[in-house]
Amino acid sequence: MNMLTRLFNRLLPTTVCVVIVVFTVTDVRAQTTTTTWTGAVSANYTTPGNWSPASVPSATDNVIIPVTSRAPVLSALGRGFNVTIANGTSLTVTAGATLNIGGNLINNGTFGGDGELATVGTTSTSQILDGTGGLINLGNLTIGAAGASLQSPMNIARRLFLTGSLTTTTGNTLTLLSTVDVTAFVVNNGGIVNGTVTVQRAIDGSINAGLGYRHYSSPVANSTIADLAAPGFTPNVAAGAAYNASNTPRATVPFPTVFEYDQARVANGAIVYNPPIDRGYQVPNPTLGLAAPLEVAHGYAVNISSTSLVDFVGTLNNGTYSRQLARNAAGSTDDASAGWHLVGNPYPAPMDFAVLAPPPTGASTNLVGIDAAIYVVQSTSQYGNTYRTYMSNINAVNPVAPVGQGFFVHVTTPGTTGTITFQNAQRLTSSDNTTFQRTAAITHPQLELTLQSVATPALTDLAIVHFQSGSTSGVDPRYDALKLANGTGLNLSTLMGSGESLAIDGRPLPTGQLTVPLQVFIPVSGDYTLQASQLRNMSGLYSYLRDKQTGAFIDLAQQASYTFNLNAYNTTPRFELVFSPQRVLATAPAALTQQVSLYPSPTKELAFLELPASLGNQALTATLVDALGRNVRTISLPAQGTAAHQLRLNGLSTGVYAMQLRTEAGVVVKRLVIE
Repeated sequence: MNMLTRLFNRLLPTTVCVVIVVFTVTDVRAQTTTTTWTGAVSANYTTPGNWSPASVPSATDNVIIPVTSRAPVLSALGRGFNVTIANGTSLTVTAGATLNIGGNLINNGTFGGDGELATVGTTSTSQILDGTGGLINLGNLTIGAAGASLQSPMNIARRLFLTGSLTTTTGNTLTLLSTVDVTAFVVNNGGIVNGTVTVQRAIDGSINAGLGYRHYSSPVANSTIADLAAPGFTPNVAAGAAYNASNTPRATVPFPTVFEYDQARVANGAIVYNPPIDRGYQVPNPTLGLAAPLEVAHGYAVNISSTSLVDFVGTLNNGTYSRQLARNAAGSTDDASAGWHLVGNPYPAPMDFAVLAPPPTGASTNLVGIDAAIYVVQSTSQYGNTYRTYMSNINAVNPVAPVGQGFFVHVTTPGTTGTITFQNAQRLTSSDNTTFQRTAAITHPQLELTLQSVATPALTDLAIVHFQSGSTSGVDPRYDALKLANGTGLNLSTLMGSGESLAIDGRPLPTGQLTVPLQVFIPVSGDYTLQASQLRNMSGLYSYLRDKQTGAFIDLAQQASYTFNLNAYNTTPRFELVFSPQRVLATAPAALTQQVSLYPSPTKELAFLELPASLGNQALTATLVDALGRNVRTISLPAQGTAAHQLRLNGLSTGVYAMQLRTEAGVVVKRLVIE
């Protein structure tokens, strides 16, 4: 410290001598040293011999990287205060490595890599990321408490972590990149981004590589429909007003490619759309056209190719967002199809459905008056799709909504308004492909049943029946998920006695035999397979599949799949699941079936049934089932030994029938053709 001391003596009339000492203090800050890269030994940033003086830079060293024969590569933790990269050279930070800087980055050359840059300044002065080197490509960027100013364009491939705030400047674009495998995301750990950011959203085309409806949600504010434009795709909403006003919107030319969803339109029975739920689609704010805003937390259906890379440009969303969601009144036209809303992840980060909609035993303030199920679309063709249904702690579907993902929710009660609330606590703070984000272990009994086309194996659907304390035999929005019909035409659900179709069906654990009817719809006639893809925690509970048309009764623990032929026009419920704590009488053994004779076949008005002695000495009931699975005639058979029974068939239509004979040994099924 330098000190100048001046001494003044002044004789006062009182003869008191006052000595005044004045100290002038100069603040001398700790001086940084300069460490210059030489590359004398290798390209390793952390090798002392590559620097002058021969020491790896510390947190207080100004780092100079001039043009040398070897450019530095950082593969571990590296440090520096101000880091300057000369024109004509580079500094590469590899995956897993981190460069901590306490001052500024001056990139006049090439800087980047799959690793991380972290600003760790401890003063109140914002750090600067600048230079004439142009675009910086990084895997991760962490902004410390001091904050930073971005004065160069930058791409981030994985994570932006903000303890302090990052300010973007005009012409220096910050872009969060997206590929099919990984999408960059933001963690707001007290900091934000001040300024405009570009957020990309790539499409996984593994199911549908071509055109198809994808559901988007903007992770930024101030974005518009025009922002959906991508190489090879221009949003088309030119005929939006005509589409919205038409009673035959399918005939609109040119057909729009961007839609929002308004459930109030379902009540307009004049709109010709089947199923009625599809009436809800409309073009957003057609008077504004491409300038119509993409509202925060809203979802949008966009018919776009899987190769199109959409980007959203605006201010990153952060904080809490709530939406009020209505449902048409009971008794309105097609009120059973009302109450659906296309919403979306509002954040530049993946969102955890398990936090948005917690398990049924927990209270949720995020979904008030809204079912606990989430529905995410998967495009299968230009106009075909399936819905992935998620309920917390009920099924094993990955509960993550990626960046930019739209999804459906459903208001529970007709004539009411529900509220959905998005909060930062629902955001993930690490990549959505890490193991800890998977669904919690399922501990209750659960059957997952898959319907699959034999001709087109990629065409599948899933229904779930689970047993939990608290669930009921009726429709409960905490345990049950309504079926949202797939656009493929292939649909599997359970069927409630009150008429609702369920994708997820919660029941109390049965104390006796429980029959759950299934509803199967297919796009074309042909062969299909029902398969128990998962039997979870079913010890002590037997699960069976019954084909009412053929009489087949399958123990799903012994035979997980069943293939059958089905007519697409058959709307009669043919299949049912049977659950029981005890074994249920199954199909009769093949040897017994061979001893039963039904003849002649074909026949017209009369057939004969001969039984072996083991069956002939008991009264039985025979049921004739037609090709649509309907019971068309029941015939009582008295005990008469081996004498043949006459079966009168008058009044029955020509066709193929199954005769089901229920015995103590099981169900005997015989084929009968009536001419």
